[in-house]
Amino acid sequence: MKKKCQSLIRWLIILIIISVGLGGLGCDATKKYVGTYGAVIGESVSTETVIKLRENGQGIWTIKGNEVSFRWSVKGNEIRFHTREGGVIIGKIGDNSITLALPGNKVLLFKKTVSY
Repeated sequence: MKKKCQSLIRWLIILIIISVGLGGLGCDATKKYVGTYGAVIGESVSTETVIKLRENGQGIWTIKGNEVSFRWSVKGNEIRFHTREGGVIIGKIGDNSITLALPGNKVLLFKKTVSY
């Protein structure tokens, strides 16, 4: 009985180590998205409509000087902006771009302008 308990404890420790290791890899994967993104309007990138994604999972969306803060997360090729009011905006994320589908069938493309 004592050997079974020791074996079970060893396996639990191994699983915990693996879980922590894999969890750490997931966090590192989102670091490549950290930076500043400007909205593409016509053929230029806007400096008035900007999304900043920080390493700590916080973000700021600035539109003509007005700022809205949010939390962000990545799942597969989707990025999710979680607003303080409880809403979620889901978009597609690439290495250097974010595409957001907004209400009213509007689509906004943001291009990365600054990496941190």
